[in-house]
Amino acid sequence: MIFNFLLSLLVLSLRFSFIYNILNMKKVEKVNLTEKEIMMIVPNNVTFGEYHLTAWQENILTLIGHKLQKYMTREQDIPRDLFNQPYVSVLCDEAAGKNHKAELKKEILDLCKKPFKFTWLHDAHQTRETGGVIITTYHDLKGTNEIQLVFNVWAIPFLIYYGVGVGGTRYSKVIALKLRGNYTKRIYKIICSQQDRNEYYYDLKKFRKDLGISDKYTNACIERQVLKPSAERIKASGSQVWFEYKMICKTPTPGRKPKSDTIVFRIKTAHPRETGGERFNEYNYVYNWIKRAMGYPTTDIALTAVEKITSSGRLKEVYERICYWDDQVVKGEKTTQHASNSLLKMLREDFNVTYKVKNENTASQKIRKNVKK
Repeated sequence: MIFNFLLSLLVLSLRFSFIYNILNMKKVEKVNLTEKEIMMIVPNNVTFGEYHLTAWQENILTLIGHKLQKYMTREQDIPRDLFNQPYVSVLCDEAAGKNHKAELKKEILDLCKKPFKFTWLHDAHQTRETGGVIITTYHDLKGTNEIQLVFNVWAIPFLIYYGVGVGGTRYSKVIALKLRGNYTKRIYKIICSQQDRNEYYYDLKKFRKDLGISDKYTNACIERQVLKPSAERIKASGSQVWFEYKMICKTPTPGRKPKSDTIVFRIKTAHPRETGGERFNEYNYVYNWIKRAMGYPTTDIALTAVEKITSSGRLKEVYERICYWDDQVVKGEKTTQHASNSLLKMLREDFNVTYKVKNENTASQKIRKNVKK
């Protein structure tokens, strides 16, 4: 009984946090999305985690995350098995293709042995490290295409929580499932997390470690067997985000022939960041709101703030959150001063940008005049 009570508190807290982050982005009318339009949100500590999974195991985690996301946004309740343990159901067709149930069960058993780990701050302001396995048990529904996966509830924060101090990655569920190759799937999620940047520099040693690439792979092998096929597959998939790349020597050793130590991902999107493009408009919109919230500072603090947001890869997230606040102002549900304070609070907590408005009344008046009607 005590365990169930504590479990309910944990899930309720995580659900509230997840819904809060969703609602603090742009408010949209509920529509019936096509399968291709379903977007997944996972924390960046999963996207950039140090783990090596097979392509099917990547699909399993994607499907678990999708089910949990529906639960956290109250679209569905989470079912429980005979011993009151939470589980999610996955279809073999989605995870591994048709007629591959026996092979998929082998992948599930192997995934049961692979640990996860994350750190978090307890209420007593004590940092804790929590680890375990994501899947504990499976139930094969004989005569069907369905397998039920019993999961560790402490894997929920690892798989789906994002918020203060934890960035999120948005990607297409359908594309993530249909891409071939475990490295391709990981790289797809990585470039999706960086889609607000023109370039992303990835230290080659860290890239090897994060993706679990063997030391036996030379740099030439990584380019030929990992980067090149991944770039081609993602581009051909119809993804709104793809990449080009080059390998460079960022820190050469004096007296030695330069050897590549960094991968430069050139991020491409369906909406290039040119004047008049979607990214350009988002950038300007966020910049103008920050400038108004700060009371039109005479320094470059507003520009510094928006550049910091952009370099973090979270420009679109911040843009959508400001749009939501803007809608509330227009509807009279929030004052302009309240919206400005929310924005400044987010800059402090998420991006370590602190600015004290000298004359809040003057700033508030300017915001009222300039805020979008």
